[in-house]
Amino acid sequence: MPRLRLTFGQLWSWLAVALPVLGAVIAPMSTVDLAYNVRAGQLMLETRRLLETDPFTFSAAGQPWLDQQWGAQILLALGFGVVGWAGLAVIRALLVGLIFWMVQRSCRALGADRRTAAWLTLASFAVSLVALGLRPQLLGMVLFAAVSLLIIERDRSPRRLWLVPVLVAIWANLHGSFVFGPALVGVAWFQDVVARRPSSRRTGVVLIASLVASWLTPFGPGVWLYVATLSTNPSVRGLITEWQATSPLTFPGALFYVSGIAVAVTMGISLRRARRASPAMLLGIAWAVVLFVLAAWTQRAVAWWALGAPLVLAPLLPVRDGRERQPSVANGVIAAGLAALIVILLPIWRPADPMIGPTGLLTDAPAGITRAVQPIAGPDARLFNAQRWGSWLEFAVPEANFFVDSRVEAIPAAVWADEAAISGGSRDWGEILDRWRVTAVVASNADQAALMPLIRADVRWREAYRDGDGAIFVRR
Repeated sequence: MPRLRLTFGQLWSWLAVALPVLGAVIAPMSTVDLAYNVRAGQLMLETRRLLETDPFTFSAAGQPWLDQQWGAQILLALGFGVVGWAGLAVIRALLVGLIFWMVQRSCRALGADRRTAAWLTLASFAVSLVALGLRPQLLGMVLFAAVSLLIIERDRSPRRLWLVPVLVAIWANLHGSFVFGPALVGVAWFQDVVARRPSSRRTGVVLIASLVASWLTPFGPGVWLYVATLSTNPSVRGLITEWQATSPLTFPGALFYVSGIAVAVTMGISLRRARRASPAMLLGIAWAVVLFVLAAWTQRAVAWWALGAPLVLAPLLPVRDGRERQPSVANGVIAAGLAALIVILLPIWRPADPMIGPTGLLTDAPAGITRAVQPIAGPDARLFNAQRWGSWLEFAVPEANFFVDSRVEAIPAAVWADEAAISGGSRDWGEILDRWRVTAVVASNADQAALMPLIRADVRWREAYRDGDGAIFVRR
């Protein structure tokens, strides 16, 4: 029993990591980005070459594709090949736990007591919840938290700061959020300069090394241009909800703005108590403002606000009495019970479909539609598809040619205009399908509701399959 004895503070530290892991274990995994990334990784492993042109859609076939996330795709493909969908879900839970363990440790290193650090970590988890899907961005979040921790502990462990350029080099081959790596070092360098720390020279060298490290990709400095063009691409901002401005009318948006108000109020109280703000406090406020503006501009940036804001607040909050209560068996039992619950709920125990994995794990993976597509797939088939199914179908039916998928930036704007016209049942929907020589239409009940009655009534098309997800129509 002695091993089960935990203090209340230790229990809070455990909850701050275990609850996010539990959330990741029970949450389904969206295939909208995940599946095509796995398939792209498989293609690179098969050919031993990077993908330079679009290998998936007939609407953009042969078009140049700067696949900046190639490293993440190979990792996902390797993971899937070894452990399958259930194993990838476990890996996601471990990555989520690692992220919030590092957030909590960073808060503690900045002076927060155990309980305060735990509350800040859990708030970070709540605000970032919608960004914790298994895709390259999750790896970027791990690296954001890791670089933040190394920077925060740079005085205590100065040698570890040299790991930052290494992590930035890896980051630049995984996800476009690598730009935050040099940005975080830049904030630390400016803080050291203002505080006249002797370590400012070392931090400055690490900053330069991090910038150079971000060029260590197959695309060189062009990865920075990729990030700039992606974030301003009108198709991306118009078609992908998470690239649009964060609305307070959605639940995730409301959480974000409430967190922003809480951070602003806390900063205001701290400034009032301090009477004279230190340069470090002002720099922290400025960094928080930058992260908040980015997150308000695009929902995609809420993740970075969620990971960065707690680290700004941690040194501003009052520290409770450092004396811990006596260790309690009850606290240990709670911690052990939560650990057991996580293990019990792992998707590896669920019954699995050979195609879509454990029951309830994958979303946007219509099993019936997928099986019905397979007989009509082939090198000469051209399938118009619901955009949100494109990623999954490219993975599950790789021999088929599809119209669009999740890579909005890789597909010409004119194609997206045609996709919207067809899905919306415009007057010329039939002519557009003819122009693209489409042989079958894989329609979603949700996304092609306007098209459904029109194509059913058209003598040129025959309904070959229908279920609760959608229908498939083939040319007569």
